[in-house]
Amino acid sequence: PPKSETYRGAILPERHLQFYIRMTGHKYRVPGFLATSFSEDVADEFAMRAWQSVEGKDPAVRYVIRVHPEGATRKVRRCQHVSLIRKSNKPKEEEFLFVPYSTFKVLKVTTSPTPNYLTPNVVELESSIDNMIEPEDLPLAPWY
Repeated sequence: PPKSETYRGAILPERHLQFYIRMTGHKYRVPGFLATSFSEDVADEFAMRAWQSVEGKDPAVRYVIRVHPEGATRKVRRCQHVSLIRKSNKPKEEEFLFVPYSTFKVLKVTTSPTPNYLTPNVVELESSIDNMIEPEDLPLAPWY
């Protein structure tokens, strides 16, 4: 990905935001596919639609997922559990799709006083290079 980052916009109920806050500095797994985009604008549009669909009752979130920067030039540093989907229903989405049970480390959580789609909470993650290297018994994300 450009800048070695990919993005996801969504809603994240407060009770589940606490999971990410508690997991800061630790690894966890996502028990389903995790769709992300190279485009911050696309992620922001997804956050807007999700937030509006619940009439603003749940906070918006932007996930920023970092992959190893050497993955662009060194195959052994490239994320092994993700697919780039170029053809989708959303032009210029450039979907970066992580497989179920992908592993991430929570780097930082920034909460917003007004977590709407314009000023969302931000969860910064680091993707593991290879899920097979990570422990199988990591905690599972309750919401993603």
